[in-house]
Amino acid sequence: MKRVIYGLFNRLRFKHKLFLSYLLVIFIPIMVLGVYSYKQSEQMLNMQAIQGIEKNVDTISESIDGSVERYNHTIQSIVYNKTFQKIVTNDYLDLVNLSYDLKEYLTPYLNMMVMLDKEIDQVTFYTQTYVPEYGDSVLSAARVENEQWYKDAMNKTGSQWFFEDGLFVVSKFPRFFADKATNLVYMRVNDDSLFKNVTDLAKDYSVAIADEQGRVIYSNQSASKNTLDADALIRMNEGALMVGGAESFLVKKAVRQTGWTIYCIVPAVQVSPNVGSIINATLIIIGACMLGVLIIIWIFSKTMIRRIYSLNVWMKRVEIGDLRMRIRSDSKDEIGELTNRFGTMLIRLNELIDELYRNKIVQKEAEFKALQWQMNPHFLYNTLSFINWKALKSEAYDISHIVTTLSKFYRTGLNRGDNIIPVRDELEHIKSYIEIIQIMKDYSFDVTYEIDEAVFDYTTINFILQPLAENAIKHGINRKTTGRGMLRIKAKLGDRTVEFTVEDNGEGMPPETAKTIMQNQCSGYGLKNVNERLQLRFGSDYSIAVESIAGSCTLMKIIIPQNIQS
Repeated sequence: MKRVIYGLFNRLRFKHKLFLSYLLVIFIPIMVLGVYSYKQSEQMLNMQAIQGIEKNVDTISESIDGSVERYNHTIQSIVYNKTFQKIVTNDYLDLVNLSYDLKEYLTPYLNMMVMLDKEIDQVTFYTQTYVPEYGDSVLSAARVENEQWYKDAMNKTGSQWFFEDGLFVVSKFPRFFADKATNLVYMRVNDDSLFKNVTDLAKDYSVAIADEQGRVIYSNQSASKNTLDADALIRMNEGALMVGGAESFLVKKAVRQTGWTIYCIVPAVQVSPNVGSIINATLIIIGACMLGVLIIIWIFSKTMIRRIYSLNVWMKRVEIGDLRMRIRSDSKDEIGELTNRFGTMLIRLNELIDELYRNKIVQKEAEFKALQWQMNPHFLYNTLSFINWKALKSEAYDISHIVTTLSKFYRTGLNRGDNIIPVRDELEHIKSYIEIIQIMKDYSFDVTYEIDEAVFDYTTINFILQPLAENAIKHGINRKTTGRGMLRIKAKLGDRTVEFTVEDNGEGMPPETAKTIMQNQCSGYGLKNVNERLQLRFGSDYSIAVESIAGSCTLMKIIIPQNIQS
């Protein structure tokens, strides 16, 4: 028998052997823990249930405290109202002013209060002065001076809560040195509305609330069925007790602002489930644990395959272009070595890509410098100066003007071979270019400049605006068939950016043309070249934006990051 079992075990795959060994090692502790949990579950459930009851009672107490505090604030807003203080102290020279305040101020105010808060049933001022009684709003204190609540209220300060044929709160008006009488405000509250949250929160428990005199001021339906006696409630101690012949648990909680006490009684049958329920719960837990263990064992048996799957996922991410990952394994086995070598290869690949990117930038800059130095600047300036001298000598001032402008155009454009120039020089360059074109076209179109001088503090790459202006004149203004052409050049600061705009009122272009204009290389130093230089210098987020309305206008915008001149 032993040899048969040994032979069967040897024929199993390693993954299956690992699965069985883990299962045997873990099954025994789970069974021991299951038996122990069965012995302890009833006690633990009782403790948790009582803690849950205490939390619910705390919630009930906080709910009542919140409602009481709201009404305390309401009644305090009344007693500290200057007009109400004036009414109850009868601080009037004649009854006309008193009647006016009663009708025009007191009655609307109290009506508004009752309408806004449906839980307020009545608000009455009881005064010891000779103020005439006014409906139920102002009454003489003589009517209630023999009531016990009135005597208690006169001996205490602040808001006082009482329960006599209903729930109400009383507060005295402040007395000043010249006052001989004590006046108070009486506000009756609908106790069903006040304790509505208690009914909702304690629908499964027996709850009663008693005041400081031991009178039950509230009990829910469950408590009423148990016919709780007020004296019996006060004598009860927290913990286990007998109520109506059934074992129950009692939890007490004081309401902070009123002196009331909350009594919550829960039958033991609701706290402690029967033994069958405990057994069922234990079996379910054991079954769930076994299921979880089986899943964990299966996961551990697949550990080696999972690491290969992870390496495959990383390779797929690299395949779709995510080359910035940092891959490294702390494992010393063959799969760990393969993972680390793949990570090293990825780092080297990124280095080669960065090197290629830098070489492309150098190549573009070299091509641009070759374009700049196709003409000898000194020879060009000397020639232009000679032409200007000849023109002035011949009094050909228009020729002198265009030669001077052309000289300024090349001086700001060449800029001693620097690629990064001040924004001021780039704007001067495009102004010179547009001036030359206007002279050549006999000022057949207009140009406006809206330049925020704050942009002069920053730098840009050169030769980015002149191709935009050339495109606007050539493909926009020159093709305009009606009206006079208008070219607008704008420069302003954005959010950490510098924004350039070239706009014309030409014939515009269709939307599909505007989308593909950057993909077409025109003759000379065109828009595509400018777009590539912007992206090479500042990144792919910076490029030329084109907005055009066919038959109306075209707007081209360049946004670059702010770089302060050094």
